[in-house]
Amino acid sequence: MTEDSDQKTGSESGGITGQAIKDLIERTFLAGLGAAALTKDRLQDLVDDLVRRGQLNTEEGREVVDRLMTRSREEARTVLKKADSSLQGAYRDMGLSTKRELEDLDFRLRQLELRVQLLEKAADRSSGPEAEA
Repeated sequence: MTEDSDQKTGSESGGITGQAIKDLIERTFLAGLGAAALTKDRLQDLVDDLVRRGQLNTEEGREVVDRLMTRSREEARTVLKKADSSLQGAYRDMGLSTKRELEDLDFRLRQLELRVQLLEKAADRSSGPEAEA
């Protein structure tokens, strides 16, 4: 199964897919990044203007931009964590499994298959011609 098919919720009946939710979040995030880049450019222009007017020196201007951009990145991380948490909650509410959960189940299934094979081999050995002698 592909990740896309793992996360579908009745797309045949017009339902929303996990992929559609992911795409929406990604587009929203990318729009935010574009706004952040625009904001940085605008902020830099404002700081440069203040430096030209003599209200800030170059070092102070750099510090202002760095401090605000650091804060912006921290807020972006927080928003991403919240979005991821919300998305995981939505998947659970829709009864969908995450890729990690499916990988864990696959691992457990492989372990069980191996145990069954070992038990079958042990049973074959104990019921073979040597067991009759």
